[in-house]
Amino acid sequence: MKVTLDTNTIQCINLFNNLTRCSVIDCIDEDDELYFVVGEGQYGLAVGKGGSTIRNAERVFKKNIKVFEYSDDLERFIRNLVPEAQEVNIDDKEVVVKIKPQDRARVIGRSGKNIRIIKMLLERFFEVQHFRVK
Repeated sequence: MKVTLDTNTIQCINLFNNLTRCSVIDCIDEDDELYFVVGEGQYGLAVGKGGSTIRNAERVFKKNIKVFEYSDDLERFIRNLVPEAQEVNIDDKEVVVKIKPQDRARVIGRSGKNIRIIKMLLERFFEVQHFRVK
């Protein structure tokens, strides 16, 4: 899937990059939240000691920020997106993630918002067409 970034998204990526000193691969601006995908091994740098860097970035952007670590391995990337995943089944262009029933609401999010973001990121990086939570 070819992704075209608008000027606002590019500005968000550059500002977050300057604030955190980590390489930002992608950004999604969704209402009151920003979702950043950072390079492998850079999650800690983006969050900072005790979450100080991410709190500073949230103050600057005036939005909640969620950070995900990128991986070339699809299963590892899914586990970075859904840390609650107990089992990940990948079949062609379909991904099924099994989670505990008590984690279900947190993974899906209000009105399916988290699932929508996860699907969008999987489509952008790995051309996954279907993502389901069991």
